[in-house]
Amino acid sequence: MRRGRRAILAACLFLGVAATPCATLAQTVDELYASGVKARQAQHFDEAADLFRRALVLKPDNADALVQLGFSELGRNNLPAARDAFSRALSLAPTYLDATFGMAEVEYRSGNLDAALPLAEKVAQAEPDNADAVALAANIHKARQAAVNKGKQGPATASSKKRPFHRRPDPVAGLTEQGRQLRAAGKLPEAEKVVRRALALAPRNTDILVALGLIVGSSQRFDEAGHFFDQALAVKPGLLDARLGKVRLAIWQGDVPRARILVDDVLATAPNNVEALNLDARISLLEADHARAERSFERVLAIDPRNAEALVGIGDVRRARGDDDGARQAYRQALAMEPGSTDIEQRLAVPSPRKWRLDLGSEVSDLTDGLGDWTDSSVGLAYRLTQSTTISGHTRVATRYGHTDVQIEGRIDQVFSPSLSFYVLAAATPDADFLARYSVGAGASWQAVAPAKAFGPLSFNIDTRYDDFANADIISISPWVQAYSLDGRLGLSARWVHAADDIGTRADGYVLRADLAVTPRFNVFGGYADAPEISDGTLVPTRTVFGGVSWDVNDPMTLRASIAHEQRPTFDRTIFGLGLTTRF
Repeated sequence: MRRGRRAILAACLFLGVAATPCATLAQTVDELYASGVKARQAQHFDEAADLFRRALVLKPDNADALVQLGFSELGRNNLPAARDAFSRALSLAPTYLDATFGMAEVEYRSGNLDAALPLAEKVAQAEPDNADAVALAANIHKARQAAVNKGKQGPATASSKKRPFHRRPDPVAGLTEQGRQLRAAGKLPEAEKVVRRALALAPRNTDILVALGLIVGSSQRFDEAGHFFDQALAVKPGLLDARLGKVRLAIWQGDVPRARILVDDVLATAPNNVEALNLDARISLLEADHARAERSFERVLAIDPRNAEALVGIGDVRRARGDDDGARQAYRQALAMEPGSTDIEQRLAVPSPRKWRLDLGSEVSDLTDGLGDWTDSSVGLAYRLTQSTTISGHTRVATRYGHTDVQIEGRIDQVFSPSLSFYVLAAATPDADFLARYSVGAGASWQAVAPAKAFGPLSFNIDTRYDDFANADIISISPWVQAYSLDGRLGLSARWVHAADDIGTRADGYVLRADLAVTPRFNVFGGYADAPEISDGTLVPTRTVFGGVSWDVNDPMTLRASIAHEQRPTFDRTIFGLGLTTRF
């Protein structure tokens, strides 16, 4: 009996001793990271690299651990491993300056001076007090100058042959970096030429394939861009940069639903990737989901506080909500991080939004057969409550055969997304003689095809209205389609008009119209209609030829003039119109 108890006691003691090392080894990510930093600072690079790799097993998207691993590998002079660590860190946080500095060190030690210099200078400019970055940039300049001087020397002598061998700069890395800089500067043809040279040297280099996809995609050659991204994915299935490139491609093509599916798929495997989060926020802005966009941009800033793209996005969210002052504050903070950025400066140069719009118009109609003149004048005032909601009021004063009617109308326009909008209206005419006593209406517009240079946008629309006259009730329904071409300069629309009154009278017709932007400020339009007109509660068949011009005098003011000739069963009518729109 005693022997059994002793055996049990010995087993428990053995298990307790055996469990102690296991508990010690079960360190957290923070503990492994802190131990790794201490080991690296003590120049125990093998131990440090091991600790950081263990931390990354627990948290693969820890950019700080990746940067520290990169510097540990530099300490071991393992340049390929260091390059991989810094590249992974930059894929998670593209503006992480320590990772950029580490990559500059890798390129410098590899002899890729052309690739190393812009990276080192970027860090030195962003952090002038960073002595290591300043020194590295200076060393790279010296090395490049030495290479130039060496090239100017004569044939090699016996003594010169004894000098240490320096690896020649990698032309692929230099060309790729040069292409990236040209693309960032907006010089797309030059960037494409340079990157294609790199691709000829390394046809299966996924970095080059992705870079070329982004360049041709920015040039709106979408099919070709998709081909490059697919090539990169064929070489490295699941490659994050190529998947993100396809997200951008969907955004450029205006395919927001596909972009949403693609970015959600990326975030499912890389939830803290800052580029994916920035794209998620951009897509949310396109979906008019400002709350989600703001959350995603804020997550980016929590991971990378110096991410200028996310700060610009915060500004865009605020501007979309109508907070122009808050937007400008965010843009200025971003500009302080990226001085001289054309993109940010253009946002700051946008004038404060004009929320009010005033429309004035007047028409005079000349009737044949001695029937005299009609007049129709209007005043409209609209106010933009938010980026997506506008309310307006409209007053119309019309005279016919010595009678005058005054109609008052209210309207609300709501934009649900960049492709879908809706409106409702209500109007009343006190003591009506010939206009409707009251009216209600609604309509919607859906943009089926996004704008593109060759064709688009294409939208489908519908207007509906109910008019109550003293002698009749009339319902009208008018679906219509509108398409643009010639880079948006030529617009064509076709409208079907259907109207019916309360005693069973029905009438159908159509309206065709073309709009042409002759210059950025001068537009002309014209068209033909064979459609019923509602006149004093009666459906009157009419045929009309019409045309006109509009001129943007300056940014807030537009002048309009029009003329139309209308044929009715009992008389003809010629209409002259003038109008003015101003925004403030």
